[in-house]
Amino acid sequence: MSVDIDPSIAEYVRRWATTRSDAPCMSCDNVTLTWSELHDRASRLAHGLAETGVGPQDRVVFLDKNNLEFFEITVGSAMAGAVTAAVNWRLAPREMLQIINHSTAKVLFLGEEFVEQYEQFCDEMTTVEKVVVIGKAPGLESYEDWLERHVAKDPLVPVRSDETAMQMYTSGTTGLPKGVLFSNRAVLATEGMAEVLRVDETSTLLISMPVFHSAGASLGMLGIRTGAHSVIARDAAPATLLSLIARWRITMTTLVPAVLKMLIESPEINQHDFSSLDTIAYAASPISPELLRRCLEIFDARFLQIYGLTETQSATNLLPEDHLDPEHPDRILSVGRAIPGVTLRVVDPATGDDVDDDVVGEVWIKAPTNMHGYWRNEEATRDALTDDGFVRTGDGASMRDGYLYLRDRLKDMIVSGAENVYPIEIENILIEHPAINDIAVIGVPSNRWGETVKAMVVLNTGATLTEDEVIAYARANLAAYKCPTSVEFLDELPRNPSGKILKRVLRLPYWNDVERHIG
Repeated sequence: MSVDIDPSIAEYVRRWATTRSDAPCMSCDNVTLTWSELHDRASRLAHGLAETGVGPQDRVVFLDKNNLEFFEITVGSAMAGAVTAAVNWRLAPREMLQIINHSTAKVLFLGEEFVEQYEQFCDEMTTVEKVVVIGKAPGLESYEDWLERHVAKDPLVPVRSDETAMQMYTSGTTGLPKGVLFSNRAVLATEGMAEVLRVDETSTLLISMPVFHSAGASLGMLGIRTGAHSVIARDAAPATLLSLIARWRITMTTLVPAVLKMLIESPEINQHDFSSLDTIAYAASPISPELLRRCLEIFDARFLQIYGLTETQSATNLLPEDHLDPEHPDRILSVGRAIPGVTLRVVDPATGDDVDDDVVGEVWIKAPTNMHGYWRNEEATRDALTDDGFVRTGDGASMRDGYLYLRDRLKDMIVSGAENVYPIEIENILIEHPAINDIAVIGVPSNRWGETVKAMVVLNTGATLTEDEVIAYARANLAAYKCPTSVEFLDELPRNPSGKILKRVLRLPYWNDVERHIG
């Protein structure tokens, strides 16, 4: 089991299976795997893949909610030199099919909960030769039976550090999902977050974000890399997460602010002991000062913000001390500084030249965790990657004293008259209104100004608020040109599984018949 054999995540499972064989590796529901059990099950899976004709760099695809099997499949695929992809289980069957066919996977690992969706597209799959059901379904081989048919002997297939290990699909907030390619080297580079997250082999992690999303999968890879015990939440309901934190004495987890808000508002919040929590990382969107204050009152833990894209994984962090720095209170509005090993640039997107501090430009990121391209999409790869290894993020931001201040996606910026308006600035003000539960700001067509600001508001249960009151609150706190000229009240905002608001969906009714040249 030499480190030279396999520069992939499989090598760490081999290592822990040798040095800590009976220690808990992963738990989900009422099942716990030790490191030696994960190694043996992944070895069986690797042989099963080989028998099915899956060779090095061939794809396998996973369609299910969070579970132990995803990580067995990922490690077993690494042992076989194959590439793991995962499908967003919230998609419609037609969308699932699109990703499965695009992935060119030979094997589909299918959760029994999604057999009905599978039956709607199974005849149209173009490359899948074998379907294995996690659970049971008529006419399909079960995962446990399939594993049992194969030997628990590590095949030790040689791989290279620059070969693809994972294929992660984007959330599709701007169009069709793209298959983001990560090398073995990039997957292992997630260890760069271990020190700041205070994760090591004594840690117990809670994986609550979907494993088809980079935050969920990356935390699992970090657990394997460091030898931590990972607890997998199949159900991300607030009551479930609170119970798991207390039951397993969770020390670290990653959440989105929207889920944090649901947790602290849950009726079960006072029924559990959270004293084990050391670090809570949050991602996908900034946290409002009021939500942070309430979280700090309830959880005696370090709060740390992470910023990155699917294409880059973690790129910056706002450290716990930055959240509570009385001399620099504005830093809570930033996403922090570059993680060691990461290079950030803020550039004029038209020229690629660096802009001055406090000037908004496009964020470019070079990180050891960066993708090396998009699967079967050379044009998008050329658009996203520079010749010297930076990912063009499409995010608008400015830099000050090394801290990155996001404004918005460049395409989400509203150009009203001659002024650039950044929705996030307005959202951060409006969310402080005691009657507002959730908020999104978009640009809508205006004959006079080209675009004008519209607020999409979700109220707290039982709260009342009028359009005029929302606009008046904005005018009391913002320059006039930034204030909404109209307000729409919704029951909820559309979000993708990572918690990001789907502004494309919100804008569509207003811009569907208009050719948008700005923003």
